[in-house]
Order: sequence, then C-alpha cells, then structure tokens
Amino acid sequence: MKRVIFLFLLLIFFNEVYSQKWIVKDSILVFPQGFSSWLKKNNGGIDSTGKIGTNQGVEVFDFNKDGMQDLLFQLGPSNDVTREYLKGLFIQNDNEKYILDTNYIIKGKGDMWYGGFGDFNGDGLNDYHYITQNYHGVDSNRKYSPEMVNNNWPDRVFINNKKGFDTLSLDFNNIEILSSYVADVDNDGADEIICTSRDAQAPLVVYKYDKTNKNFIKINSELTSKWMSIFNYRNSSTPIFNLSGSNDKNKFSLILGNNCQGGGAAPYCYTNFTIINYSFTDSSLSQINLNRDEWVIPIRYSQADTIDTYKFNLPEIAGAYKIDIDKNGEEEVVTGGFYMTDYSRGKQRFAYGWKVLGLNGKDLTTQFFKDSGFDKNVELITLGLDIDENTDGIEMIPGSWGGDGNGGSNIGTVGYYYRVVNNKFEKYFIKNLKLESGKILDSTYFKQMQLVKYQNFKKNKNALIIYDINDIKRTAIIYQASCDNKIKPIFNTTKYSICSGDTLSISVTNINKGDTIKWYYGSKSDLTNVSNKKFTDSGKVFVTRTDTLGCVISSDTVSLIIYSIPSSPNLTRDSSNFIVSSTNVINWYKDGTLIPDTTQKIKPTSPGSYTAKTIQNGCVSALSIPYYYLVTDVINLSKDEFIKLAPNPFTSHFNLDFVVKGYQSLNLEVFDIASGSRLTSKQNLISGTSIYLNHLSAGTYLIKITSNDNKMFFQFKMIKL
Repeated sequence: MKRVIFLFLLLIFFNEVYSQKWIVKDSILVFPQGFSSWLKKNNGGIDSTGKIGTNQGVEVFDFNKDGMQDLLFQLGPSNDVTREYLKGLFIQNDNEKYILDTNYIIKGKGDMWYGGFGDFNGDGLNDYHYITQNYHGVDSNRKYSPEMVNNNWPDRVFINNKKGFDTLSLDFNNIEILSSYVADVDNDGADEIICTSRDAQAPLVVYKYDKTNKNFIKINSELTSKWMSIFNYRNSSTPIFNLSGSNDKNKFSLILGNNCQGGGAAPYCYTNFTIINYSFTDSSLSQINLNRDEWVIPIRYSQADTIDTYKFNLPEIAGAYKIDIDKNGEEEVVTGGFYMTDYSRGKQRFAYGWKVLGLNGKDLTTQFFKDSGFDKNVELITLGLDIDENTDGIEMIPGSWGGDGNGGSNIGTVGYYYRVVNNKFEKYFIKNLKLESGKILDSTYFKQMQLVKYQNFKKNKNALIIYDINDIKRTAIIYQASCDNKIKPIFNTTKYSICSGDTLSISVTNINKGDTIKWYYGSKSDLTNVSNKKFTDSGKVFVTRTDTLGCVISSDTVSLIIYSIPSSPNLTRDSSNFIVSSTNVINWYKDGTLIPDTTQKIKPTSPGSYTAKTIQNGCVSALSIPYYYLVTDVINLSKDEFIKLAPNPFTSHFNLDFVVKGYQSLNLEVFDIASGSRLTSKQNLISGTSIYLNHLSAGTYLIKITSNDNKMFFQFKMIKL
C-alpha cells in the first residue's frame, strides 16, 4: 500500500513539474501622460472610449541596440479625413515595460502594414521603412498630394537623426511595393531595401541610399532584367517574399503563382506555385515547382456557408516555412493562407486553413493535417515559431485567436497552435494560463487577439505578442513557462550536524515573492509554506520550491546528524609531573579560566585547580573533576640529589622517590594540616616505596620527611582526592 501511495504522489509531483504552463505578461505598453491630447493634435483625434486601435503592422526589433527588443505599433484611430496613420515606437526599459517615445513617430498615408528596420545611411543608427500595401477602396479616389500617382502613395523611409526621424520617399515613381526585406547586399556597412512590387517593369528592385544626394537609387539592375526575361507578368503573379527565414544579404527565396491560363481571374487562375531562389553572389536563379489543387470545400469550412470550388492563395507576408515534418530528409513547405473562388464567375467566397506542399510537386496537406488543414482562425497571418518546449522544431500558429478553434462560426475564446506528433500536425489548446504574478486566467483573455512572433523574448526562449486590434492597451506577451535552468533552493548553512539537546535552524535563502516552500524530512513533511524550520533529530531533509509560474524544483537532500555529548575527561598525574587527560581534543582551565593549552597532557608552572573539557564532532563535554596541582612536591638538594612525592594530588596512595648521598632510607610522618596532630608514620622507607593512605579522608595534609640522624628535615603539602 505504501508503494502505491508513493507512486501516486510521485505522479502528482511529475505532473506538477512537467505539465505545460503558459504565462502572460500583460499591460506592457506605457503611453505618456496626455497621450490622448497628443494623438488628437497630431492625428485628428481619439475615439470617445479612449481606445487606441491598430492594424496589422506590429513589429519587433531592437531599435536602440541595447540588447532588448522594442515594439512598433500602428496607432489608431487614424485621421479619416486625410487618411493619415501613425506608427509609434515603444522602447523596452529595464522593468520590461514598453514606453512610447513620441520623438520617433512614423507618419504616413494608408494602412502602413509592414516594413523593416535597418541602417540605410551607415551611421550606426537604426532607420525604418514602411510599405503602404493597403491604399485602396474608397481611399483610391482621394488624391491629397501631387506625389500620388495611379492611386498609390509612395512608400517612405525614416532616417534616424538621433532626435527623431527625417522622412524620405523611397521611390518618386510610386512603385506599389508589396513586400520587402533589409540586408547589406553589397557589404559596404549600410543596408539596402530589397523590394517586390506590382510594377511590370520593376517587379524586383534593390534600393540603396545615396549619401551625397540623400535619396534612394536602384542598384542590381541585373536582378530586375533576369526576372523579366524569365517570368511574364501577364501569366505570373507578383513576386512576394513569403518564405520565412530564407532572405539575407547572400540570397532570397519567394513563392510565385504562375501559369495563369486563358487570362482568367487572378489569383484564382494560377495553376501552380513556384519557389524561386536567387543568389546575389553569382546572380543565379533556380526554380522548384509546387502543386496547387482545386478544392471543393464543405459548408462548415466556408465563410459563405456554401459548397464551392476553391483554390489556395498565399498571403503577402512571410508566412510559409520549409520544414522536414516527418524527419525523412525531405523538406515540405508549410503555410497558412486563404482559399478563394473564381470571382469572375459570381460572388467571391473565402475559406481559411493550412497547406503542406511537397518539393516533389505533390499536395501533402491531408497527409500532415486533419480536416484537410481547414481552420477559420488562420486568416491572413500565420506564424512558425518554436514556442512549445515539449516538442522539437517549430510549431504553426494561426495569426489570430478568439475563435472556437474548431472551424465553427461562433466567436469563442480559444488559444491554440499546431505541433507535430507522430509525424502529423496536431492541434494543441493552451491551458493552465497564468499571469506572472501567479493569478490564474481563463481563455477569455484571448478574445479578439492578434498574434506576432517575439523571437528570443528571453535567452533561448521564444514568445508571442498578443494584442487586441481595437485596443492595444490590451497587449501582452505570452510564453511557455520553462522549468529548465531554475536555481534550486539554497540553504543558509553548510553545517548539518548538531549536538544532542541542541536545535538546528535551517532557512531557504533564495525565495522570491509568491514562491511556495514545502519541507520533507524523514517520513514527515511540512506543507505550511514556511521559509525556515528547526530540527532536533537525525534524518534526511530537502525542500521543494514552487514559483509563480508553477515550476517546482527541489533542493539538494542533506543528512542531519545528531552527535552525543562526550563524557568528561578523567585527569591524572604521571611520574613526570604532567596532568594527563583520558581523552584528546582538550580545552584546559586553571581556576575556571580557559588557558591556551590544548594538548592531551600539560605540565603546569604554577599551582592551582585544573579542569578540562573534551570536544568530539563539535560537541563539548561537561567540565572534569578539578585536579589541584602543587609544584612543591619535589625538593632538589643538589644537581644529582632530590626527594619527590608523587602524584600530588593523589587518590589512595603516593610514591616516595629520593636520591640522597649517605642515606639509604628515610622516615615519613603524616600530619593534619589544620590541627597539627600526627595521623601516621613510616620508618626506614627506601626509594620507590608506595605510601597507602586509604583510611584518610579527602583533604590537604602535611608530610614530613626526616633521616634517622635528624640531619635532614623536609615538609610537603599533599592533597588527597
């Protein structure tokens, strides 16, 4: 029965330690005092609720190069008259709060969704560029500036001048840029902006900052020429940098829709996808064909609640990832996106979900996803991020939470992601949600939340930024609690032995606010959450500490030892007039005062009452019985002559030793030192004779030594114990 109980408790402990725990760090954005007035002055106002909305342009970057990530949010509401938007830079401080710096405000037209940071002028400071990407609809009829051509607003670059931004147009010809990334492709210490656009004459462009003229110029013309010689914009879609993690100063990759037959409605009519790889080193361009099947989507997965034929489309941001899902040495392309009908034939309809495309040209979605990958919460953004510490590789995360997670039409409050289990993506719902303070949350926290990747949130730990698109005051960081690298509880002492009758007090020194401490000693436990405990018995002791994240870690197990108090030493006197202890490790005292001698035997130089204590395993004995030492019990007559009585004090007898020229024997008399009366006498004693005085009581006696001719007379004081 005990074994069963032990295993049960062990199982509970295992689950407590290793179950997944998700932590929310909320209220991370800090707005300066009077921000509402500032926003009204600079951008036309704020709504009556005081909420600050945003759009999809949220970015994570270390802007001030202090080793901590900062956040960039588009700020709303916008000015609906001029259609102006602001982007605000939130700088992370030492308290892990993100404070809006109103000196670095990015201002532009349309929905400034995405862009990128880089040092474009090579001055060591981070600059920023944005791509408009969403200046359409009603806005396409508004022309507020001569710069607007073909209903487009030129994309902007913001040069850091240490106090704020200087604003430049990226291209006065108003190329409608759809995607971009930043890299130093010419290795001169300044970053370039590599762009794709809808411009048939410049589908791929590299922009470089001209320090002399302080504007941007096009370089790498061979890239544009090579692209246009291979791909015909009439039957190929606009190139998009949508393959994540594949773009740097040496190369880039993108996925292109191609082979549009018969001039049908794009992008529905494209039959296949193609991965394009380009090398800046040798200007080489390679292609890998991917399949793109038509799908008949059931009603429950369609936004329009109707059955129709759909084709899959990639979003215009980096949301595709190359992963070897089944670890067979062959990578697959995993992405989220939207399915659409042929809108040239009637009403346009959409559905959302995941796709797995094999580099062998096969559609592998049903092999790796349940329900053919359909998922209403994917929408336009998908994230690939290693956020689950319980599995290898990255997980696929939808770009928004708050749906029911099962493709239903009702808006729920679910947070979830997909992880690979047995070579197939499996949906995992987030549970055990807590604030860092330890307060438990329920999944209603996820309602209407959008997601952004936060790589290296802490050392070797990824996280997500989650925010309410209608109110970015509801912005938080969510990450999986790691119980790795936790510091085990530390005790306040390294000495775990005490003497019988003493008490050992042990404390845990490295406790944080909110930690819970549990003590386990011998077969007992104390679960009352105390940081220190007193012990009087031997046994093994350890503690567990549970932090606010729910992580449990144990201290080292220590053994408490209770040592017995040693017996008092017995003191005697040897023939060389040393006081000898029956044990070693001694503290000696003379007349009650500690003296420096610590050896097992000492030879006093002055008379007095000598006592001692012995020490074993740090435990000190009681004081010994006093031994009164007299130095006058030896009489030296000459260099070679003496008379000695020893030991002194004595218990039952003492010895008479002498060397006196002309005398072979001596006489001895014992007197009461108080009354002077003679108590006993011994005649003609030779050297080495033992004098037994058992009949005398303890006390001090006067001993007289004489010769038969009375020429010798000596007195000694002797103490009988």
